[in-house]
Parts: sequence; structure tokens; C-alpha cells
Amino acid sequence: MKRILFFGTIALICHLTTSCRGNYEATKNAYEKAMEAAVERPTITADTPTDDAITEIQPMVNQTAEARERSESVNVLDDATLSTYSVVVGSFKQRTNANDMRDRLKEDGYQAVVAQNAHGMYRVIACSFASRTEANIARSELLKRYTANYIGNPWLLIQE
Repeated sequence: MKRILFFGTIALICHLTTSCRGNYEATKNAYEKAMEAAVERPTITADTPTDDAITEIQPMVNQTAEARERSESVNVLDDATLSTYSVVVGSFKQRTNANDMRDRLKEDGYQAVVAQNAHGMYRVIACSFASRTEANIARSELLKRYTANYIGNPWLLIQE
């Protein structure tokens, strides 16, 4: 009796393992059908661009929009004074990061300064003007010159 039970169990296990096998023909047919329906991709060649081709991609920036404005009192940490309207291009918690951005702007010809507000944030100010119009023009020029990854969205600081 034990032998019959043992061989019966073996036969059942063999039957179960072979019946769960995937259907090769069904998989092959599905693959061939998918390959027929596949969209042909265009080939890329190394042709030289013509004179009217676009060779450099510039990010689109809305330069005509008015800048955000914020009125706050700041202490200038550099030997400089600020006018009423300043263009802020970065705000940092750490002074070293603000100094790095200020130094790069100075290398590019701006009279950049670092100022600290009452909450301890370091503001990198690229330039400062007496009129709002001049500040907006300078902001637009900064947006044209630098990528949004570097200066983000510059805003106007109105000195209290």
C-alpha cells in the first residue's frame, strides 16, 4: 500500500510540473504579431546642418513679465551701499554659497553684493538701482545671460 501511495504521489508531482509549462507557440505568435505592429523608427544620420538650421537651443524665458517684489530690510555684508531697488538672484542659508555666487557675478562684470535679512538668509544682489524700471531692465538682461538653473527667477528687493 505504501508503494502505491509513493508512486502515485510521484506521478502526480510529475503531471503537475509538466502541465504548468508555458506554451511556446502562443508566445512566439504573440511576439511575431507585436513585431508586425511595431512602428518603424526614423534613422538618424550624421548630416551636417544647413545654414538655416537651429544650432543652439535657448530656454524660453518670460522676460516681459513683471518681477516678484519683496520689501525687507537687509544688512549689506560687503563694502557697498544699496539703492532702493535691487535685483536678487539667489537666497542661501550658508554664507559660503552666497559668496560663491557673488564672486562669479563679479567675474562677469556685475557689482554683486551679499546681504543678510532679519531671518538669517543671505541674499545675493546682482545690481541695485534708484528706479523700478532700471531694475526690471537689469533683471531681463540677467535672465537672457544666465540659465534658469543658475539664477532661478530673479526678484526685486525694495529696501526698507
